[in-house]
Amino acid sequence: MNIIIIFAMIFTPMFAQAGPAKDVKQQASQAESTPKTNAYKLIADELLKDCTGADKAIAVVGFSYSDGRDSRDGGVVAERITTELVKIKKLKVVERKEIEKVFSELKFQLSGAINPDSAKEVGKMLGVDWVILGTLTELPDKRLELNARTVGVESGEIINAAFARIEKDWLDQYRELLEEQNKAIGKNQKDAQAFYEQGTMYADLGEYDNAATSFGIAISINPTHLEAYYGRGHAYCEKGEYDKAIEDLSKIIAIDPKLAEAYNTRGHAYIGKGEYDTAIEDFSKVILIDPKHAEAYNNRGVAYRAKGEYDKAIEDFSKAIAINPKFAMACSNRGSVYHAKGEYDKAIENYSRAIAIDPKYVGSYNNRGLAYIGMGEHDKAIEDYSKAIAIDPKLAVAYVNRGNVYSTKGEYDEAIEDFSKAIEIDPEVAAVYAVRWEAYRAKGEYEKAAADEVKYRSLIKK
Repeated sequence: MNIIIIFAMIFTPMFAQAGPAKDVKQQASQAESTPKTNAYKLIADELLKDCTGADKAIAVVGFSYSDGRDSRDGGVVAERITTELVKIKKLKVVERKEIEKVFSELKFQLSGAINPDSAKEVGKMLGVDWVILGTLTELPDKRLELNARTVGVESGEIINAAFARIEKDWLDQYRELLEEQNKAIGKNQKDAQAFYEQGTMYADLGEYDNAATSFGIAISINPTHLEAYYGRGHAYCEKGEYDKAIEDLSKIIAIDPKLAEAYNTRGHAYIGKGEYDTAIEDFSKVILIDPKHAEAYNNRGVAYRAKGEYDKAIEDFSKAIAINPKFAMACSNRGSVYHAKGEYDKAIENYSRAIAIDPKYVGSYNNRGLAYIGMGEHDKAIEDYSKAIAIDPKLAVAYVNRGNVYSTKGEYDEAIEDFSKAIEIDPEVAAVYAVRWEAYRAKGEYEKAAADEVKYRSLIKK
């Protein structure tokens, strides 16, 4: 029987960068009574390992989305981690208002793109021994991936690192802020900054059509508003309108050729268009500007992988991991390249490392299952697909792949059940009808097989 395997390659999501945090203290305190704050406590505990001393001090300088998009999310996360650090009572913790003053003096954005080098400068001005900073990655279903690091102010070295996936459970507050912003705009239709802030609120809520419109109005009022061009470029990327995104981002780069995140986001747009060589050029410029930009190495690795230049991809993913040892996505991506090279042991090793960092990383379970198939270890593959499904019951690809393994083992009832579940989740994928038709035929249920064949052929004609 011809088995169709669906390989869920894990590509880097669009990143964004957090900007000035507004009304975040109230949002953070409102969540303290919920069980979700346990995640922040675990993060705080991890970040404080080996950081002790009654006379020592620490500051949470901020968390940023890597593509440069302005957002309030970084401020919310920073406030919550600061709250947990205070509760631990191991060190003196600098209040956010003091950090805001220093950022203002240095003309940094609060929760902006702070790297370990600039963190040293901030830390010295604050008079602390360590600073905490990191990046956020937007995930589906109103979640964020947080990579946090503790950096020594004197050495600039990363002391500790923490990884977590957290719920964006503060979006109701954003909706309230948006309503207030809309009222303010109603009173003054010529305030470019007001429309820009409206756009950032829509982007935070994932409403990218509205965000692009708001940023566009800001630009029409003030054609030199670079942040609005950036915001609109990000929104266009999220909408899949890559040519428009590239146009906006290129305008920014023409004005500020050293803005690393503009190249990073434009590189994503070029990947979206399948122009991998141009994407590699942009990610290389990011690395030239900021050699410790782990995400840029990961992103360039994705482009090299797409071109089939596997050794270069592995090298870049390895550099990303060396910079950030808890970069689960880079571990999984490196695993996918070893997988493509047929080096299943190394692939499994990397997928397992990604899972150890992030036990809810469904893509790694799915892909490790495929590597186990390559090694003929079908029961282990089924176990991994089952774990992926337990985490995400709507992950159709995991049902299909588990069904394929059941078919290989001759367990057609189980296979048909999985294929049917995948069809229930997404009834427009022709390949799933093809594999179910094969399973029905193997069981001798020819009428059902014929019905699936008809459906398959109708879909491939579309």
